[in-house]
Amino acid sequence: MPATPIADPVAHLAGTWGVERELHDRRAGVRGRFRGTAAFVPDGAGLRWREDGVLVFGRHEGPATRELRIVPAGAGWEVRFADGRPFHPLELAAGRAVVEHPCGADRYTGGYEADGPDVLVVRWDVTGPAKDLAIVSRYERLRAGSVAPGATARVQAGRGGRIAGAVDRVRGAPG
Repeated sequence: MPATPIADPVAHLAGTWGVERELHDRRAGVRGRFRGTAAFVPDGAGLRWREDGVLVFGRHEGPATRELRIVPAGAGWEVRFADGRPFHPLELAAGRAVVEHPCGADRYTGGYEADGPDVLVVRWDVTGPAKDLAIVSRYERLRAGSVAPGATARVQAGRGGRIAGAVDRVRGAPG
């Protein structure tokens, strides 16, 4: 399916999305999963992006949160950490974006792809002396009455398989 162009990420992303994230620490041979929700809340000219859910990774299982911002930057947009530090530019006019973020000696190389109006997939391949990870997140817009992934036993069994396949594709990517 061709990517869905997103001219205005603020208008497109505003609302609540279910999130399923698969993590693979290739160095340690450990896989994990985050399931929860992402709220994209208008904040000035941009969005506050907050994720809440449960992370299972190795022996750890517990609540996890993350907060980012999407803010105007020149003629486009930028994702920033909650404390204001820049993370990466975000240009989704073509429906997909390739992004990078240096983290000390490690490098995050990733991409965003809008798979229709209600699905956003974010992939990261993290390499360097301290990290060797593949991370794939699938965001699905929640409608009134929807249930977030992992919220109940009614989660569709096939959904994890799509994400696991995407993790394998990222793992096989050069880097």
